[in-house]
Amino acid sequence: MSLALALSHAPERARSVLPGVIVAAALALAAGWIAGGLGEPLSRNPILVAMLFGLLIGNSFACPDALRPGLDFTKRYLLRLAVVLVGFRITMRLFLDLGLMPLGVAAIELVLVVTLLYAIARKLFRLDPEIALLVAVGSAVCGAAAILSMAALMRARDQNAGVAIALITLSGTMALLAYPVIFLNGWLPHLDDRLYGVFVGASIFELAQVYGASFAVSEGALNTATLVKLSKVLMLVPLLLAVGLHFRGRNKAQEAAPIPFPWFIVAFIGVVIVNSEITLNPQLRRIILDVDQFLFLMVMVALGITTHIARLGEAGGAWRLIGVGFVGVVLSAAIAYGALIPFSAAFRAASPSSSASAMLGSQGGRLFASVGCAKCHVPALEGVSGEVRLYSDLLLHDMGPALDDKIVQGDAIGAEWRTAPLVGIRLRERYLHDGRAITLRDAVLAHGGTARIVRDRFFDLGDADRQAILDFVAKL
Repeated sequence: MSLALALSHAPERARSVLPGVIVAAALALAAGWIAGGLGEPLSRNPILVAMLFGLLIGNSFACPDALRPGLDFTKRYLLRLAVVLVGFRITMRLFLDLGLMPLGVAAIELVLVVTLLYAIARKLFRLDPEIALLVAVGSAVCGAAAILSMAALMRARDQNAGVAIALITLSGTMALLAYPVIFLNGWLPHLDDRLYGVFVGASIFELAQVYGASFAVSEGALNTATLVKLSKVLMLVPLLLAVGLHFRGRNKAQEAAPIPFPWFIVAFIGVVIVNSEITLNPQLRRIILDVDQFLFLMVMVALGITTHIARLGEAGGAWRLIGVGFVGVVLSAAIAYGALIPFSAAFRAASPSSSASAMLGSQGGRLFASVGCAKCHVPALEGVSGEVRLYSDLLLHDMGPALDDKIVQGDAIGAEWRTAPLVGIRLRERYLHDGRAITLRDAVLAHGGTARIVRDRFFDLGDADRQAILDFVAKL
């Protein structure tokens, strides 16, 4: 009977959700378009642009009540779908290659941030105990999801949960903006792309913010950051159990609250297993990953629209809350980075792709990744016996009119070319499919179509940075 009743209400629920989802999708398209026209560093991080765009709209105009169900649906369910689809980027080998070290770093960061930030918020900033605990848990685990779970367990006031979510969203956005810039400028010594992924997954609050901060650097950083962050989401379960036992111990009459389990992580692991065993058609995989990125854009827009800066004043002492948020970002980053350093050399040495990571860790390699070259010239792909260094995604891309030879081959029209592997390019004297380019600079200049944005970023760099990228490619 209950199932039949739920099905009978399904069309009504769909109608209530649809307006907000449509608005989130439309604004996500606009945010992606805006990101493509911005200069560095925003142009390589459309997720951040979507977040800032949503914050601007949400704090400039009142959100109509008709849009709220769809925006909440986007933040909750479409985020989970987007996380599940990230599994198509990852194989079980990456799980095994990571080992236990990243999980240890994430666990250390979680415990220390919860305890230290709670104490600082209470003793130094004099926050209400309920808000202090919600902010500490949101900073240490997974942002709004952790806050809502803890608030339900504690029977916390809705106002306090809303204030904590607004603070965590805003402070996490600051980390999303800063971390890729800090890493790509070499201000996180001892970290390569994968260790940066561990750092981001352990320290940034929201799942969508982790995606944006790692996607802006490289595919390897994104894959590692996703796995580390999802491990922290799972750690929410024992944390809630411990807190629940503590509260029930203090109040024997308190009704036992259910502990939520993040079942979407099970679906994510299932997709990873499928991706490890079955080789998808490259074009289908590209479509899935493009849809995945668009879902994250929608989530960030919805998160921004529903985050109101004015809420920080509801609990009194907005500057105290902002201070706690800033301390949370700095504390999370400092603990994660400090925990990583002792393991960094051993982790890089044990990594099967350590040589590729080391090259990307050079100045030219970081610039190669930061301008976007590594999005198509992917350093390594998963093979039968492990990772294979190619610097190619082996996919077809529209390269624009300069490379359009008007010849149709199979599914490829004249302007479409499969990404040429860069490994071994040091042995060539001429470049591009017909050898028309005498220098690597000429080859880059011929890029157009979907590569136009990356080409323009390259030529917007200073002479020294452009030469560093060319020197890096010339040694492959």
